[in-house]
Amino acid sequence: MTREALRHEYELANILYPGPDWKAARVEEGGQFHLVLVADGQAVMRMSRTVEAARDMQRRVDLVQALSGKFSFQLPTALSEVWHGDGSAAVMQRYIPGAAHLPHAGDATRLRAVLEEFAAVDVGPLAHLLAPPFSFRGPWDEAKTETTLRALPAELVADAQRVLSTIAGFSGITPSLVHGDLAGHNMHWIDGHLVGVLDWDLAAAWDPALNSAYLGLWHGADLLEDIAPSPEEAWRAQVWLGAMGLESFFDTITHDNHADRDRLLHKIAPRIHAASCAASG
Repeated sequence: MTREALRHEYELANILYPGPDWKAARVEEGGQFHLVLVADGQAVMRMSRTVEAARDMQRRVDLVQALSGKFSFQLPTALSEVWHGDGSAAVMQRYIPGAAHLPHAGDATRLRAVLEEFAAVDVGPLAHLLAPPFSFRGPWDEAKTETTLRALPAELVADAQRVLSTIAGFSGITPSLVHGDLAGHNMHWIDGHLVGVLDWDLAAAWDPALNSAYLGLWHGADLLEDIAPSPEEAWRAQVWLGAMGLESFFDTITHDNHADRDRLLHKIAPRIHAASCAASG
């Protein structure tokens, strides 16, 4: 969803990065944590949507800067200092051209190469800049699990329990750099080549199979065995796909949107069942 820039938004943009016609720029409102003011081909300004996002913006900017130069693709590095005011924050970032890849398709060799670049990053020096695992809606503690299971149709409860108990056993996996929302509109492609990766807000040191799962969710789960670096990672990614569906379901019931709940269940039920079947061997 996009809209025209408001006066205070383009005035701030002119202060942080004068030059582009910010009044003519568009605001993208799809992000959970930020709004993005886009001057095509020139720069973008990220604006916090919540007090928590404002407080966390400097860490997120520092993480992207620390990762800059470690990949063959571009990152949205900062073009200004982080601005703070009235519980909000903003920063000017590099514009990255390109667009999302077509869904349900992709070159497995190229996608696997992206995962290899992620795996090559040493997460040790980044520990203070990375978000914790499960930072989107928190870990699967007893309360979150019970809330989710109670809201699921009876025929999905056993599958969901198997999926959640299985991912709990993944906690001992050696952590690697996990983007947190890889694929989709966070990966910009031009003519089949990956130009840049955006939105590192949820990046964590976590099970690397999650990166495979994110790519499988967008490009097609049938590509998992060819995308993942090993059969073991492909298997964990299949289970994580079910857990990601449950995560989306928990987020939806938290917002108490019954219409969205029914549509989402229709979409994720096969994924949860497939993950349960994988988990059961």
